[in-house]
Amino acid sequence: MKKTITFVALILFSANIFSQTHRFIYDFKYKVDTLDTEYDKQEMALDINPDEVKFYEYQFAVNDSLSRLPQHEYSQYTSQSQQTLKRKINTNNNLNYVQIMMMPYYYVYESNDPIKWKIENKTKTLGSYKIQKATTYFGGRNWTAWFTPDIPISESPYKFRGLPGLILAVEDSQQHFTYQLSRNVNFDKTYDTSGFLEKHYNLNALKINYKTWIKLNLEFYNDPYARMRAEFNPDWFVKINDRRIKSREEFYELTKPTQDQIRREYNPIERDKAIPYPKK
Repeated sequence: MKKTITFVALILFSANIFSQTHRFIYDFKYKVDTLDTEYDKQEMALDINPDEVKFYEYQFAVNDSLSRLPQHEYSQYTSQSQQTLKRKINTNNNLNYVQIMMMPYYYVYESNDPIKWKIENKTKTLGSYKIQKATTYFGGRNWTAWFTPDIPISESPYKFRGLPGLILAVEDSQQHFTYQLSRNVNFDKTYDTSGFLEKHYNLNALKINYKTWIKLNLEFYNDPYARMRAEFNPDWFVKINDRRIKSREEFYELTKPTQDQIRREYNPIERDKAIPYPKK
């Protein structure tokens, strides 16, 4: 059984909350192009389980629920934000699940991401909650968070954990990335994500390190259509950016526009781990 619970109920926490999945859903706005005035938007799910914390786009869970219905239409979803991760509860050791666009592979690498918070004296009220300001420098960005001690959970969206209360909102100083809690749901059983998080549907997660992840992205950037070109069959109907591809040679013409797009739409949340794409 699933039921929606209010924040008032959350104040009455006890140890048995960890016998189930407690899901917090955040509205996430982010800029893939720093010069763009518009934001991309996603709903993100923070699942707090007895032993693990998971963070991913809520659309994964929506598709997963639909797939369980009779006579459902099979549908896969791929992360747009590249923020799919899990960690043991009360730790900063994250497993990051990632993909490269147009490539049929799924990867996972480990990272240790401690965050040193400065808890400020500034407080205000949000609804019935007293919230308090905290700041940090993480991933090459300055961040401001608002948390509430009334909900004594130190886990929060993405890797922003470690405060003495749940974060209700957090954003960087440039407002390229903004998370805001919108609602919460309680499950009386641990929610199974094995079909879309630990595996990407039929793809097992290949274990790599971050150095290899950098290498794979640079190889793709240097020749983004290498796989398509090698496997191309003239009898196939291949269409890229409204262009029908009829020969292997045409893929070479798409390389530079694709490289330009990769650079233009690359705004990593952790700038200190940015992939060093070549400049123009």
